[in-house]
Amino acid sequence: MSEKQFRVLICDGLVPEGLAIFENEPNFEVHNQVGISRQALLETIPSCDAVIIRSATQIDKEVLEAGKRLKVIARAGVGVDNVDITSSTRRGIVVMNAPSGNTTSAAEHTMALMLSLLRNVPQSDAKMRGGGWDRNGYIGKEAFGKTLGIIGLGRIGRTVAKRAQAFEMRTIGCDPFASAESAAADGIELVDQEVLFGSSDIITLHTPLTDDTEGLINRERLAKTKKGVFIVNTARGQLVVEDDLAEALKSGHVAGAALDVFQSEPPKSSPLIGLANVITTPHLGASTDEAQANVGIMVAEQVIDALLEREVRNAVNMPSLDSETQRVLGPYIDLADKLGQFVAQLVKGKISRIEVHCQGAITKENITPITTGATRGVISTLMPDAVNFVNAPILAEMQGLCVETSQRSEAAGFTNLVKVTLETGEQKLSASGTVFEGREDPRIVMVDDYVVEARPFGDLLVVRNEDKPGVVGLVGTVLAENGINISGMSLGPDRDQPWALEIINVDQPVPADVINTLNQSELILSARSVRIN
Repeated sequence: MSEKQFRVLICDGLVPEGLAIFENEPNFEVHNQVGISRQALLETIPSCDAVIIRSATQIDKEVLEAGKRLKVIARAGVGVDNVDITSSTRRGIVVMNAPSGNTTSAAEHTMALMLSLLRNVPQSDAKMRGGGWDRNGYIGKEAFGKTLGIIGLGRIGRTVAKRAQAFEMRTIGCDPFASAESAAADGIELVDQEVLFGSSDIITLHTPLTDDTEGLINRERLAKTKKGVFIVNTARGQLVVEDDLAEALKSGHVAGAALDVFQSEPPKSSPLIGLANVITTPHLGASTDEAQANVGIMVAEQVIDALLEREVRNAVNMPSLDSETQRVLGPYIDLADKLGQFVAQLVKGKISRIEVHCQGAITKENITPITTGATRGVISTLMPDAVNFVNAPILAEMQGLCVETSQRSEAAGFTNLVKVTLETGEQKLSASGTVFEGREDPRIVMVDDYVVEARPFGDLLVVRNEDKPGVVGLVGTVLAENGINISGMSLGPDRDQPWALEIINVDQPVPADVINTLNQSELILSARSVRIN
Protein backbone atom coordinates (compact mmCIF):
# COMPACT_ATOMS: atom_id res chain seq x y z
CA MET A 1 0.00 0.00 0.00
CA SER A 2 1.21 3.52 -0.76
CA GLU A 3 1.90 6.24 1.81
CA LYS A 4 -1.58 7.67 1.34
CA GLN A 5 -3.68 7.70 4.48
CA PHE A 6 -7.02 6.31 3.25
CA ARG A 7 -7.83 3.53 0.82
CA VAL A 8 -11.21 3.54 -0.94
CA LEU A 9 -12.62 0.57 -2.89
CA ILE A 10 -15.20 1.30 -5.60
CA CYS A 11 -17.07 -1.88 -6.50
CA ASP A 12 -19.79 -0.92 -8.96
CA GLY A 13 -18.27 2.03 -10.76
CA LEU A 14 -18.32 5.78 -10.22
CA VAL A 15 -18.73 8.58 -12.74
CA PRO A 16 -15.63 10.55 -13.78
CA GLU A 17 -16.86 13.57 -11.82
CA GLY A 18 -16.77 11.52 -8.60
CA LEU A 19 -13.37 10.00 -9.35
CA ALA A 20 -11.97 13.47 -10.03
CA ILE A 21 -12.89 14.57 -6.52
CA PHE A 22 -10.79 11.75 -5.05
CA GLU A 23 -7.91 12.58 -7.39
CA ASN A 24 -7.76 16.07 -5.89
CA GLU A 25 -7.36 14.68 -2.37
CA PRO A 26 -3.71 13.79 -1.62
CA ASN A 27 -4.54 11.46 1.28
CA PHE A 28 -6.74 9.08 -0.70
CA GLU A 29 -5.87 6.01 -2.74
CA VAL A 30 -8.75 4.78 -4.92
CA HIS A 31 -9.15 1.27 -6.31
CA ASN A 32 -11.87 1.24 -8.94
CA GLN A 33 -12.76 -2.43 -9.46
CA VAL A 34 -16.01 -2.55 -11.40
CA GLY A 35 -17.65 -5.98 -11.27
CA ILE A 36 -15.35 -7.23 -8.50
CA SER A 37 -15.92 -10.90 -7.69
CA ARG A 38 -17.00 -12.08 -4.26
CA GLN A 39 -13.62 -13.70 -3.60
CA ALA A 40 -11.71 -10.61 -4.72
CA LEU A 41 -13.91 -8.44 -2.51
CA LEU A 42 -13.12 -10.59 0.54
CA GLU A 43 -9.41 -10.42 -0.28
CA THR A 44 -9.36 -6.66 -0.89
CA ILE A 45 -11.65 -5.30 1.82
CA PRO A 46 -9.26 -5.91 4.79
CA SER A 47 -7.01 -3.06 3.64
CA CYS A 48 -9.79 -0.57 2.87
CA ASP A 49 -11.09 2.32 4.94
CA ALA A 50 -14.19 2.86 2.79
CA VAL A 51 -16.16 1.02 0.13
CA ILE A 52 -18.49 2.59 -2.42
CA ILE A 53 -21.18 0.37 -3.91
CA ARG A 54 -24.38 0.48 -5.92
CA SER A 55 -26.94 -2.34 -5.99
CA ALA A 56 -24.74 -5.12 -7.40
CA THR A 57 -22.43 -5.66 -4.40
CA GLN A 58 -23.59 -7.32 -1.20
CA ILE A 59 -21.97 -6.09 2.00
CA ASP A 60 -22.96 -8.82 4.43
CA LYS A 61 -21.61 -10.06 7.76
CA GLU A 62 -18.79 -12.05 6.13
CA VAL A 63 -17.53 -9.00 4.23
CA LEU A 64 -17.82 -6.82 7.34
CA GLU A 65 -15.84 -9.29 9.43
CA ALA A 66 -13.11 -9.25 6.78
CA GLY A 67 -13.09 -5.43 6.65
CA LYS A 68 -11.01 -4.85 9.77
CA ARG A 69 -10.16 -1.25 8.77
CA LEU A 70 -13.55 -0.39 7.30
CA LYS A 71 -15.00 2.89 8.58
CA VAL A 72 -17.46 3.93 5.86
CA ILE A 73 -19.83 2.11 3.49
CA ALA A 74 -21.31 4.46 0.90
CA ARG A 75 -24.19 3.56 -1.41
CA ALA A 76 -24.13 5.61 -4.61
CA GLY A 77 -27.91 5.80 -4.62
CA VAL A 78 -30.77 5.54 -2.14
CA GLY A 79 -31.53 1.95 -1.11
CA VAL A 80 -29.15 0.21 1.29
CA ASP A 81 -30.93 -3.15 1.53
CA ASN A 82 -27.77 -4.83 0.15
CA VAL A 83 -25.89 -3.76 3.30
CA ASP A 84 -26.12 -5.50 6.68
CA ILE A 85 -26.96 -2.35 8.66
CA THR A 86 -27.13 -4.07 12.06
CA SER A 87 -23.70 -5.69 11.77
CA SER A 88 -22.22 -2.48 10.35
CA THR A 89 -23.53 -0.47 13.28
CA ARG A 90 -22.20 -2.94 15.85
CA ARG A 91 -18.79 -2.71 14.24
CA GLY A 92 -18.94 1.10 14.29
CA ILE A 93 -19.06 1.51 10.51
CA VAL A 94 -20.95 4.47 9.08
CA VAL A 95 -23.42 3.45 6.36
CA MET A 96 -24.43 6.36 4.14
CA ASN A 97 -26.36 6.88 0.94
CA ALA A 98 -26.95 9.72 -1.52
CA PRO A 99 -30.71 10.22 -1.25
CA SER A 100 -31.15 13.49 -3.08
CA GLY A 101 -28.83 13.00 -6.05
CA ASN A 102 -31.35 11.03 -8.11
CA THR A 103 -34.60 12.50 -6.75
CA THR A 104 -35.52 14.36 -9.91
CA SER A 105 -34.62 11.45 -12.19
CA ALA A 106 -36.59 8.92 -10.14
CA ALA A 107 -39.62 11.19 -9.95
CA GLU A 108 -39.55 11.91 -13.68
CA HIS A 109 -39.24 8.21 -14.47
CA THR A 110 -42.26 7.54 -12.25
CA MET A 111 -44.26 10.11 -14.21
CA ALA A 112 -43.05 8.68 -17.51
CA LEU A 113 -44.18 5.19 -16.51
CA MET A 114 -47.50 6.42 -15.17
CA LEU A 115 -48.36 8.39 -18.31
CA SER A 116 -47.18 5.55 -20.54
CA LEU A 117 -49.38 3.19 -18.54
CA LEU A 118 -52.44 5.43 -18.82
CA ARG A 119 -51.98 5.95 -22.57
CA ASN A 120 -50.69 2.48 -23.60
CA VAL A 121 -47.57 4.01 -25.15
CA PRO A 122 -45.29 0.92 -25.17
CA GLN A 123 -48.04 -1.41 -26.42
CA SER A 124 -49.14 0.85 -29.27
CA ASP A 125 -45.51 1.50 -30.22
CA ALA A 126 -44.86 -2.25 -30.40
CA LYS A 127 -47.97 -2.68 -32.54
CA MET A 128 -46.82 -0.08 -35.04
CA ARG A 129 -43.31 -1.53 -35.17
CA GLY A 130 -44.96 -4.77 -36.22
CA GLY A 131 -46.78 -3.02 -39.04
CA GLY A 132 -50.11 -2.59 -37.27
CA TRP A 133 -52.39 0.42 -36.83
CA ASP A 134 -55.01 0.05 -34.07
CA ARG A 135 -56.48 3.30 -32.79
CA ASN A 136 -59.45 1.65 -31.08
CA GLY A 137 -57.49 -1.04 -29.24
CA TYR A 138 -55.39 1.37 -27.21
CA ILE A 139 -57.84 3.90 -25.87
CA GLY A 140 -56.33 5.27 -22.66
CA LYS A 141 -57.23 7.41 -19.67
CA GLU A 142 -56.40 10.99 -18.70
CA ALA A 143 -54.33 11.82 -15.65
CA PHE A 144 -56.47 14.92 -15.12
CA GLY A 145 -58.81 14.56 -12.15
CA LYS A 146 -57.48 11.17 -11.07
CA THR A 147 -56.48 10.41 -7.48
CA LEU A 148 -52.82 9.48 -7.12
CA GLY A 149 -52.03 7.54 -3.94
CA ILE A 150 -48.40 7.95 -2.92
CA ILE A 151 -47.00 5.44 -0.45
CA GLY A 152 -43.90 7.02 1.08
CA LEU A 153 -43.58 10.79 1.37
CA GLY A 154 -39.83 11.21 1.26
CA ARG A 155 -38.00 13.34 -1.28
CA ILE A 156 -39.07 11.29 -4.30
CA GLY A 157 -42.68 10.81 -3.21
CA ARG A 158 -43.14 14.55 -2.66
CA THR A 159 -41.45 15.40 -5.95
CA VAL A 160 -43.80 13.02 -7.76
CA ALA A 161 -46.74 14.75 -6.05
CA LYS A 162 -45.58 18.15 -7.27
CA ARG A 163 -45.39 16.93 -10.86
CA ALA A 164 -48.73 15.13 -10.63
CA GLN A 165 -50.36 18.30 -9.35
CA ALA A 166 -49.24 20.03 -12.55
CA PHE A 167 -51.57 17.55 -14.31
CA GLU A 168 -54.33 18.62 -11.89
CA MET A 169 -54.39 15.27 -10.15
CA ARG A 170 -55.54 14.87 -6.56
CA THR A 171 -52.57 13.69 -4.48
CA ILE A 172 -53.05 11.68 -1.30
CA GLY A 173 -50.32 9.92 0.63
CA CYS A 174 -49.46 7.77 3.61
CA ASP A 175 -46.23 7.73 5.59
CA PRO A 176 -45.85 6.91 9.30
CA PHE A 177 -43.17 9.57 9.67
CA ALA A 178 -44.99 12.44 7.92
CA SER A 179 -47.19 15.00 9.61
CA ALA A 180 -50.47 16.23 8.15
CA GLU A 181 -49.06 19.78 8.22
CA SER A 182 -45.89 18.96 6.26
CA ALA A 183 -47.87 16.91 3.72
CA ALA A 184 -50.41 19.68 3.28
CA ALA A 185 -47.60 22.16 2.64
CA ASP A 186 -46.77 20.05 -0.43
CA GLY A 187 -50.40 19.78 -1.53
CA ILE A 188 -50.78 16.21 -0.29
CA GLU A 189 -53.68 14.97 1.82
CA LEU A 190 -52.28 12.64 4.48
CA VAL A 191 -54.48 9.54 4.86
CA ASP A 192 -54.12 6.12 6.41
CA GLN A 193 -53.21 3.11 4.32
CA GLU A 194 -56.76 1.75 4.15
CA VAL A 195 -58.12 5.03 2.76
CA LEU A 196 -55.31 5.25 0.23
CA PHE A 197 -55.91 1.76 -1.13
CA GLY A 198 -59.64 2.32 -1.32
CA SER A 199 -59.56 5.81 -2.89
CA SER A 200 -56.70 5.80 -5.40
CA ASP A 201 -57.01 5.49 -9.16
CA ILE A 202 -53.25 5.05 -9.37
CA ILE A 203 -50.94 3.86 -6.57
CA THR A 204 -47.22 4.67 -6.74
CA LEU A 205 -44.63 3.25 -4.33
CA HIS A 206 -41.80 5.36 -2.88
CA THR A 207 -41.13 3.77 0.49
CA PRO A 208 -37.89 2.07 1.61
CA LEU A 209 -37.75 -1.68 2.04
CA THR A 210 -38.21 -2.63 5.69
CA ASP A 211 -39.76 -5.52 7.59
CA ASP A 212 -43.00 -3.52 7.65
CA THR A 213 -43.07 -2.68 3.92
CA GLU A 214 -41.88 -5.96 2.41
CA GLY A 215 -44.79 -7.50 0.51
CA LEU A 216 -46.85 -4.33 0.94
CA ILE A 217 -48.70 -4.92 -2.34
CA ASN A 218 -50.28 -8.31 -1.75
CA ARG A 219 -53.53 -10.15 -2.40
CA GLU A 220 -55.25 -8.78 0.71
CA ARG A 221 -54.46 -5.13 -0.01
CA LEU A 222 -55.14 -5.40 -3.74
CA ALA A 223 -58.63 -6.67 -2.88
CA LYS A 224 -59.27 -3.35 -1.11
CA THR A 225 -58.43 -1.25 -4.18
CA LYS A 226 -60.81 0.12 -6.79
CA LYS A 227 -61.48 -2.14 -9.75
CA GLY A 228 -59.32 -0.77 -12.58
CA VAL A 229 -56.58 0.64 -10.35
CA PHE A 230 -53.08 1.13 -11.78
CA ILE A 231 -49.88 0.25 -9.84
CA VAL A 232 -46.49 1.95 -10.38
CA ASN A 233 -43.33 0.79 -8.61
CA THR A 234 -39.96 2.52 -9.01
CA ALA A 235 -38.85 1.90 -5.40
CA ARG A 236 -38.00 -1.70 -4.49
CA GLY A 237 -39.18 -4.93 -6.10
CA GLN A 238 -39.67 -6.64 -2.73
CA LEU A 239 -42.51 -4.23 -1.91
CA VAL A 240 -44.69 -6.28 -4.29
CA VAL A 241 -45.75 -9.91 -4.00
CA GLU A 242 -45.39 -10.61 -7.71
CA ASP A 243 -47.66 -13.67 -7.86
CA ASP A 244 -50.48 -11.73 -6.17
CA LEU A 245 -50.13 -8.74 -8.49
CA ALA A 246 -50.00 -11.00 -11.56
CA GLU A 247 -53.20 -12.69 -10.43
CA ALA A 248 -54.96 -9.32 -10.01
CA LEU A 249 -53.73 -8.16 -13.43
CA LYS A 250 -54.96 -11.31 -15.14
CA SER A 251 -58.37 -11.03 -13.51
CA GLY A 252 -58.69 -7.40 -14.61
CA HIS A 253 -59.12 -6.06 -11.08
CA VAL A 254 -55.84 -4.19 -11.58
CA ALA A 255 -56.00 -2.49 -14.97
CA GLY A 256 -52.26 -2.22 -15.42
CA ALA A 257 -48.86 -1.99 -13.76
CA ALA A 258 -45.66 -0.14 -14.59
CA LEU A 259 -42.59 -1.62 -12.95
CA ASP A 260 -38.97 -0.52 -12.85
CA VAL A 261 -37.89 -2.89 -10.05
CA PHE A 262 -38.39 -6.58 -9.33
CA GLN A 263 -37.96 -9.12 -6.57
CA SER A 264 -35.02 -10.60 -8.43
CA GLU A 265 -33.01 -8.58 -10.91
CA PRO A 266 -32.84 -9.35 -13.73
CA PRO A 267 -36.33 -10.93 -13.35
CA LYS A 268 -35.76 -14.24 -15.10
CA SER A 269 -38.89 -15.99 -13.80
CA SER A 270 -41.20 -13.15 -12.76
CA PRO A 271 -44.89 -13.87 -13.54
CA LEU A 272 -45.27 -10.17 -14.43
CA ILE A 273 -42.95 -10.18 -17.43
CA GLY A 274 -44.81 -10.44 -20.70
CA LEU A 275 -48.32 -9.63 -19.43
CA ALA A 276 -50.11 -7.42 -21.93
CA ASN A 277 -51.16 -4.86 -19.31
CA VAL A 278 -47.71 -4.54 -17.72
CA ILE A 279 -44.93 -2.22 -18.88
CA THR A 280 -41.41 -2.70 -17.58
CA THR A 281 -38.03 -0.99 -17.50
CA PRO A 282 -34.75 -2.47 -16.20
CA HIS A 283 -34.27 -0.42 -13.00
CA LEU A 284 -33.75 2.88 -14.81
CA GLY A 285 -35.08 5.26 -12.13
CA ALA A 286 -31.69 6.85 -11.48
CA SER A 287 -30.27 6.25 -14.94
CA THR A 288 -29.81 9.75 -16.28
CA ASP A 289 -26.56 11.55 -16.94
CA GLU A 290 -27.53 14.21 -14.44
CA ALA A 291 -28.43 11.80 -11.65
CA GLN A 292 -25.29 9.73 -12.08
CA ALA A 293 -23.11 12.84 -11.93
CA ASN A 294 -24.97 14.20 -8.89
CA VAL A 295 -24.80 10.92 -6.98
CA GLY A 296 -21.12 10.36 -7.85
CA ILE A 297 -20.10 13.80 -6.68
CA MET A 298 -22.23 13.58 -3.56
CA VAL A 299 -20.98 10.19 -2.43
CA ALA A 300 -17.32 11.06 -3.08
CA GLU A 301 -17.59 14.25 -1.03
CA GLN A 302 -19.42 12.43 1.77
CA VAL A 303 -16.79 9.67 2.02
CA ILE A 304 -13.94 12.19 2.11
CA ASP A 305 -15.63 14.36 4.74
CA ALA A 306 -16.48 11.35 6.93
CA LEU A 307 -12.98 9.86 6.82
CA LEU A 308 -11.38 13.24 7.49
CA GLU A 309 -13.85 13.70 10.38
CA ARG A 310 -15.20 16.95 8.96
CA GLU A 311 -18.87 15.98 8.99
CA VAL A 312 -21.17 13.01 8.43
CA ARG A 313 -24.04 13.46 5.99
CA ASN A 314 -26.82 11.11 4.93
CA ALA A 315 -25.84 8.37 7.37
CA VAL A 316 -28.55 5.76 7.83
CA ASN A 317 -27.23 4.35 11.12
CA MET A 318 -26.30 7.50 13.06
CA PRO A 319 -27.46 11.12 13.30
CA SER A 320 -26.14 13.11 10.33
CA LEU A 321 -24.59 16.53 10.85
CA ASP A 322 -24.30 19.05 8.07
CA SER A 323 -21.57 21.69 8.27
CA GLU A 324 -23.73 24.30 10.03
CA THR A 325 -25.09 21.84 12.61
CA GLN A 326 -21.56 20.54 13.13
CA ARG A 327 -20.39 24.11 13.76
CA VAL A 328 -23.08 24.67 16.40
CA LEU A 329 -23.19 21.26 18.08
CA GLY A 330 -19.67 19.94 17.43
CA PRO A 331 -18.04 21.54 20.50
CA TYR A 332 -20.86 20.28 22.72
CA ILE A 333 -20.72 16.75 21.33
CA ASP A 334 -17.01 16.75 22.22
CA LEU A 335 -17.82 18.25 25.64
CA ALA A 336 -20.44 15.55 26.33
CA ASP A 337 -17.94 12.87 25.33
CA LYS A 338 -15.39 14.23 27.79
CA LEU A 339 -17.97 14.61 30.57
CA GLY A 340 -18.99 10.99 30.01
CA GLN A 341 -15.38 9.82 30.29
CA PHE A 342 -14.82 11.97 33.38
CA VAL A 343 -17.84 10.83 35.39
CA ALA A 344 -17.51 7.17 34.35
CA GLN A 345 -14.02 7.01 35.91
CA LEU A 346 -15.19 8.55 39.19
CA VAL A 347 -18.52 6.89 39.88
CA LYS A 348 -18.60 3.81 42.11
CA GLY A 349 -20.34 0.63 41.03
CA LYS A 350 -21.72 -0.75 37.78
CA ILE A 351 -23.31 1.97 35.65
CA SER A 352 -27.01 1.39 34.94
CA ARG A 353 -28.25 4.77 33.70
CA ILE A 354 -26.89 7.68 31.67
CA GLU A 355 -28.80 10.96 31.85
CA VAL A 356 -27.91 13.80 29.50
CA HIS A 357 -29.47 17.21 30.13
CA CYS A 358 -28.92 20.14 27.76
CA GLN A 359 -29.73 23.77 28.41
CA GLY A 360 -29.58 26.94 26.33
CA ALA A 361 -29.44 27.84 22.65
CA ILE A 362 -28.18 24.39 21.59
CA THR A 363 -31.64 22.98 22.36
CA LYS A 364 -32.89 24.66 19.19
CA GLU A 365 -31.07 21.84 17.37
CA ASN A 366 -31.64 18.10 17.57
CA ILE A 367 -29.54 17.24 20.63
CA THR A 368 -29.43 13.49 19.93
CA PRO A 369 -25.77 13.71 18.78
CA ILE A 370 -24.86 15.26 22.15
CA THR A 371 -26.43 12.30 23.94
CA THR A 372 -24.53 9.97 21.61
CA GLY A 373 -21.32 11.82 22.47
CA ALA A 374 -21.89 11.32 26.20
CA THR A 375 -22.75 7.66 25.65
CA ARG A 376 -19.61 7.13 23.61
CA GLY A 377 -17.53 8.76 26.34
CA VAL A 378 -18.97 6.52 29.04
CA ILE A 379 -18.60 3.29 27.07
CA SER A 380 -15.05 4.19 25.97
CA THR A 381 -13.99 3.69 29.60
CA LEU A 382 -15.37 0.15 29.45
CA MET A 383 -14.36 -0.94 25.93
CA PRO A 384 -12.08 1.74 24.43
CA ASP A 385 -11.19 -0.07 21.21
CA ALA A 386 -14.74 -1.07 20.28
CA VAL A 387 -16.83 2.09 20.56
CA ASN A 388 -17.36 5.13 18.35
CA PHE A 389 -20.20 7.51 17.56
CA VAL A 390 -21.85 4.96 15.26
CA ASN A 391 -22.17 2.02 17.59
CA ALA A 392 -22.31 3.77 20.97
CA PRO A 393 -26.14 3.58 21.26
CA ILE A 394 -26.31 -0.10 20.35
CA LEU A 395 -23.38 -0.98 22.64
CA ALA A 396 -25.12 0.88 25.46
CA GLU A 397 -28.19 -1.23 24.85
CA MET A 398 -26.09 -4.39 24.82
CA GLN A 399 -24.56 -3.32 28.16
CA GLY A 400 -28.06 -2.88 29.59
CA LEU A 401 -27.64 0.87 30.04
CA CYS A 402 -30.69 3.10 30.15
CA VAL A 403 -29.95 6.36 28.28
CA GLU A 404 -32.22 9.34 28.83
CA THR A 405 -32.19 12.87 27.40
CA SER A 406 -33.84 16.05 28.58
CA GLN A 407 -33.54 19.72 27.73
CA ARG A 408 -34.44 23.24 28.76
CA SER A 409 -34.29 26.33 26.60
CA GLU A 410 -32.66 28.52 29.27
CA ALA A 411 -29.29 27.98 30.95
CA ALA A 412 -28.85 30.03 34.14
CA GLY A 413 -25.50 31.82 34.04
CA PHE A 414 -24.39 30.23 30.76
CA THR A 415 -25.24 30.44 27.08
CA ASN A 416 -25.29 26.62 26.93
CA LEU A 417 -24.79 23.87 29.46
CA VAL A 418 -24.49 20.09 29.19
CA LYS A 419 -24.91 17.88 32.26
CA VAL A 420 -24.07 14.18 32.27
CA THR A 421 -25.28 12.10 35.21
CA LEU A 422 -24.41 8.46 35.81
CA GLU A 423 -26.31 6.22 38.17
CA THR A 424 -25.16 2.94 39.70
CA GLY A 425 -26.44 0.76 42.48
CA GLU A 426 -24.12 2.64 44.86
CA GLN A 427 -24.02 6.24 43.68
CA LYS A 428 -25.36 8.98 41.45
CA LEU A 429 -22.73 11.41 40.14
CA SER A 430 -22.97 14.26 37.66
CA ALA A 431 -20.69 16.71 35.88
CA SER A 432 -21.73 19.81 33.96
CA GLY A 433 -19.77 21.68 31.35
CA THR A 434 -19.88 24.45 28.80
CA VAL A 435 -17.87 26.04 26.01
CA PHE A 436 -17.21 29.70 26.76
CA GLU A 437 -17.60 32.15 23.88
CA GLY A 438 -14.29 32.99 22.28
CA ARG A 439 -12.63 29.87 23.72
CA GLU A 440 -12.71 26.69 21.66
CA ASP A 441 -11.91 24.16 24.39
CA PRO A 442 -14.62 22.97 26.80
CA ARG A 443 -14.70 23.40 30.58
CA ILE A 444 -16.14 21.39 33.44
CA VAL A 445 -18.01 23.95 35.56
CA MET A 446 -19.69 21.77 38.16
CA VAL A 447 -19.27 18.29 39.66
CA ASP A 448 -22.33 17.50 41.75
CA ASP A 449 -22.45 20.58 44.03
CA TYR A 450 -18.82 21.59 43.55
CA VAL A 451 -18.37 24.72 41.43
CA VAL A 452 -15.14 24.48 39.38
CA GLU A 453 -13.63 25.52 36.08
CA ALA A 454 -11.49 22.64 34.90
CA ARG A 455 -9.99 21.62 31.57
CA PRO A 456 -11.12 18.07 30.68
CA PHE A 457 -8.02 16.99 28.77
CA GLY A 458 -5.33 14.37 29.21
CA ASP A 459 -4.34 13.15 32.66
CA LEU A 460 -6.18 14.51 35.67
CA LEU A 461 -5.97 14.03 39.42
CA VAL A 462 -9.34 14.46 41.13
CA VAL A 463 -9.12 15.03 44.89
CA ARG A 464 -11.97 15.46 47.36
CA ASN A 465 -10.70 16.86 50.63
CA GLU A 466 -11.57 18.81 53.76
CA ASP A 467 -11.89 22.52 53.02
CA LYS A 468 -8.96 23.53 55.23
CA PRO A 469 -5.65 25.36 54.69
CA GLY A 470 -2.67 23.28 53.65
CA VAL A 471 -4.39 20.69 51.48
CA VAL A 472 -3.32 22.22 48.18
CA GLY A 473 0.26 22.41 49.44
CA LEU A 474 0.10 18.79 50.59
CA VAL A 475 -1.07 17.57 47.20
CA GLY A 476 1.50 19.69 45.36
CA THR A 477 4.32 18.40 47.56
CA VAL A 478 3.37 14.74 47.04
CA LEU A 479 3.23 15.22 43.28
CA ALA A 480 6.53 17.14 43.20
CA GLU A 481 8.29 14.46 45.23
CA ASN A 482 7.23 11.94 42.61
CA GLY A 483 8.31 14.07 39.64
CA ILE A 484 4.74 14.87 38.48
CA ASN A 485 4.29 18.35 37.07
CA ILE A 486 1.04 20.31 37.54
CA SER A 487 -0.14 22.14 34.40
CA GLY A 488 -3.44 23.46 35.74
CA MET A 489 -5.71 23.37 38.76
CA SER A 490 -9.28 24.22 39.70
CA LEU A 491 -10.45 24.24 43.31
CA GLY A 492 -14.14 24.39 44.18
CA PRO A 493 -16.00 24.26 47.50
CA ASP A 494 -19.16 22.29 48.19
CA ARG A 495 -22.10 24.65 48.59
CA ASP A 496 -23.50 22.87 51.66
CA GLN A 497 -20.63 20.80 53.11
CA PRO A 498 -17.13 21.53 54.52
CA TRP A 499 -15.50 19.76 51.61
CA ALA A 500 -13.65 20.94 48.52
CA LEU A 501 -12.85 19.39 45.16
CA GLU A 502 -9.57 19.76 43.33
CA ILE A 503 -9.27 18.90 39.63
CA ILE A 504 -5.60 19.00 38.72
CA ASN A 505 -4.17 18.72 35.20
CA VAL A 506 -0.90 16.79 35.27
CA ASP A 507 1.65 16.01 32.58
CA GLN A 508 1.59 12.24 33.13
CA PRO A 509 -0.62 9.57 34.69
CA VAL A 510 -0.53 9.55 38.49
CA PRO A 511 0.74 6.10 39.60
CA ALA A 512 -1.26 3.95 42.01
CA ASP A 513 1.31 4.29 44.80
CA VAL A 514 1.04 8.10 44.65
CA ILE A 515 -2.76 7.83 44.79
CA ASN A 516 -2.39 5.56 47.85
CA THR A 517 -0.11 8.10 49.54
CA LEU A 518 -2.68 10.86 49.06
CA ASN A 519 -5.55 8.68 50.28
CA GLN A 520 -3.68 7.98 53.51
CA SER A 521 -3.85 11.64 54.53
CA GLU A 522 -6.57 12.49 57.08
CA LEU A 523 -7.39 15.66 55.11
CA ILE A 524 -8.16 13.79 51.90
CA LEU A 525 -11.41 11.89 51.50
CA SER A 526 -10.55 10.44 48.07
CA ALA A 527 -8.00 10.82 45.29
CA ARG A 528 -8.57 9.37 41.82
CA SER A 529 -6.58 9.36 38.61
CA VAL A 530 -8.58 10.11 35.45
CA ARG A 531 -7.57 9.97 31.78
CA ILE A 532 -9.59 11.85 29.15
CA ASN A 533 -8.85 11.27 25.48
